[in-house]
Amino acid sequence: MFDLMHLYIRADADSKIGTGHLMRCIALAQMWQDQGGKVTFLSHCESEGLQERILKEGFEFLFLENPHPDPSDLLQTLSLLTNKTNQPNLTNTTNKTNKTIPCWLVLDGYHFTPEYQKTIHDAGISLLVIDDMNHLPYYHADIILNQNIDAQELKYCCNKDTTLLLGAQYVLLRREFLKHLDFKRQIPERAKNILVTLGGADPDNVTLKVIKALQLLEDPEIEVKIVIGPANPHKTILSETLSSTYFTAVLLTSPPDMPELIGWADIGISGGGSTCWEFGFMGLPSVLVILAKNQVELAAHLGRQQYAVNIGWYDKVSVEQLCSTVNALISDPNLRKSISKKASSLVDGQGALHVIKVMLGSFVLLRRAIYDDCNLVWQWSNEKETRKASFCQEPISWDEHVRWFKEKLADPNHVFFIATDGNKNMLGQIRYAIEDNKAIVSFSIAPEHRNRGYGSEFLKRAALKLFHETGVKEIIAFVRAESQISLKAFQNAGFTKVEELFFQGTKSDKLIVRKSEML
Repeated sequence: MFDLMHLYIRADADSKIGTGHLMRCIALAQMWQDQGGKVTFLSHCESEGLQERILKEGFEFLFLENPHPDPSDLLQTLSLLTNKTNQPNLTNTTNKTNKTIPCWLVLDGYHFTPEYQKTIHDAGISLLVIDDMNHLPYYHADIILNQNIDAQELKYCCNKDTTLLLGAQYVLLRREFLKHLDFKRQIPERAKNILVTLGGADPDNVTLKVIKALQLLEDPEIEVKIVIGPANPHKTILSETLSSTYFTAVLLTSPPDMPELIGWADIGISGGGSTCWEFGFMGLPSVLVILAKNQVELAAHLGRQQYAVNIGWYDKVSVEQLCSTVNALISDPNLRKSISKKASSLVDGQGALHVIKVMLGSFVLLRRAIYDDCNLVWQWSNEKETRKASFCQEPISWDEHVRWFKEKLADPNHVFFIATDGNKNMLGQIRYAIEDNKAIVSFSIAPEHRNRGYGSEFLKRAALKLFHETGVKEIIAFVRAESQISLKAFQNAGFTKVEELFFQGTKSDKLIVRKSEML
């Protein structure tokens, strides 16, 4: 268990937008709570159902009457946090900038401007901003979290020491999903059970359009469960429409066990928001309907890579087109099987824990090596255990090392990472020699950080980063036969031992991991 601070979450929801923001914040709050921390939500949340959900989780909820840009929002938020931070019973923890910070604030919402962020950050409060679109000209945050699959392609303008957590490895899943880590989806010849969920509010009543499309199927064998949020104003008309359908249908408001419904379904129909990750985690083949601007890129990427079927904007697609798309998925078990397999590889369920580890400075982060790292890498390289595990075990002279280091930094076919934790402690180094679409890897952990489980996490994260940033499709490792600790680290990171051989005159194990296996 970590020694946790107080976590404050600032997110809003009204009848049109925000339910997804609060729900993913609940996932982060649950993980913080599970590690022994306290959580307070500061929110202009108009839904009594969402407020009740937050309170039932054991979190404190404080209602803000007038959200930003009303000036009272920032004044109230800042006053609350600075007053709390002066209380002696809170745990003081030092963050990566060596400031004494007794709490974290999470901002999740598109209306929190750079000025709002800067005021919070300048007050000495550690700040995590959850983002989707890189829509602001500048971000003032200790951490920026963007869990979208294409987030690593974005170029954020932010402070130079801001930590960027970008990609699906940081997807925030609520506690109830983590009970289904071993879920195995069955793919029937013809899909029968259909789950429909189009956001907590659905102000344009896209749910009704989907019901009409399912009616056109004229298939009395299908069963449909439709999930709406407590902020949905269309419950009456939806209930009336469902009373005269060909098929069996149930309308559910904020069901307590969403994973059970996703496990029940053969296909899903959803918006292009956070529900995509829930469907993906449980391998549910799905049709995505874009409901808002912030869903465009995610839905498009998932569609292009065949993690789902993206049908586009809700107001551009006809009822007939939607019917045809759903029918094609219902009728094609091979397509559903392919989508399910790919989608389930996106999310491992550990995103919230990864984020918390970063917040508390106990997580592996990667950056490119620079010349200032030369001396430290030399010290690591000449350390006794490092030389013992190396294929060339002779000590390395300083002059030889400097020449080598400069060459590697300048070589476009050599990728050189330094691993750090959230406090910028140097954990080790990892290098890739690239030829065509393959790379040979070597790495070492700083002596003072060994035997802490960093090795496999280091290797996995570096491999993911290399696959994302280059054309490499396969990483190869050679490990001395007697180096069982290194062998285990590679295997725990997803590498597979393929043969025993002599490498550089030494009996060794050859291991491989492929991009297709990790992404």
